[in-house]
Amino acid sequence: MPPYFLRERLNTDSYFYLHELEDEVLNEILQLPFEELDNYIYALICRFYSNIPKGSDRYIKISTAYKSSFILEKLYRSNSMLHENYTAIYTKTGLIREVVNDLYAIGTEKVAIH
Repeated sequence: MPPYFLRERLNTDSYFYLHELEDEVLNEILQLPFEELDNYIYALICRFYSNIPKGSDRYIKISTAYKSSFILEKLYRSNSMLHENYTAIYTKTGLIREVVNDLYAIGTEKVAIH
């Protein structure tokens, strides 16, 4: 069962936009004990990738992508050099797809969702 502060986010039909998480929630996610983080990620995978069986190679890759996306989001937010010079591109399922150097501008938005 995901922690109480995350449950309502899992019970919505909307997409999960990582960049919209409040700093406090992102910090809470990053501080979750290993088992609770795995439970939360399991709930996200069930919600957005319901056809992926738990324990499969694909499941493990998606789980790792969620964990690393949370860490990268924290770095992106807290490092002004990254935030001012790069644009984060997100999936609608809460993953960071890529971070693009603004020298190769993709548009006027600092957040792009694909």
